[in-house]
Amino acid sequence: MEIFCAKDSSGCIQEDIRLTVLRMDEIGLQMEFPEGFYQMEEEKRRRFYPGKERPRIILENPDGVQVTGQAAGLKMKREELVAAVEAAREMAADTFPQYRFSPVYLQESGELSAGWFRMRMPDRKTEHIKAFGVVRDKLVMVTFTYPEAEEIKWKSLILYSLGTWREVHGES
Repeated sequence: MEIFCAKDSSGCIQEDIRLTVLRMDEIGLQMEFPEGFYQMEEEKRRRFYPGKERPRIILENPDGVQVTGQAAGLKMKREELVAAVEAAREMAADTFPQYRFSPVYLQESGELSAGWFRMRMPDRKTEHIKAFGVVRDKLVMVTFTYPEAEEIKWKSLILYSLGTWREVHGES
């Protein structure tokens, strides 16, 4: 376990943030992420994600921050990642014109590249970062949802986490 931020650090105004390895075996992805996330209860899963295409992985923490993971089912080469993320961003912007979207960015500091964009939802007082990678020659998507009031904290943690993405095989 690694400490991302220690409350005793110079200038730190928040509690310790401890990182742990988060495995998403169903989609073959592993990353470092803050500890304290757990599977969302089934009743709550149905309420938040009522459709049939509910993400396979739905995690949350006690503060309501959510992380979902799913395989898009599309065969993909790693060099096609940016174009796929651009297409996903365009589709999301067409579907949700009331929200604001960042450009697409590429995080290449880890074993796996991650393409991502941010979606700001002021009416919900939340933001998403939608991140995509190619695992086992298939496109995977991980969505991070957090309160807009904690944007700086969560964006920093998520961007750090994207740099730790690794492909994993088998069960933990």
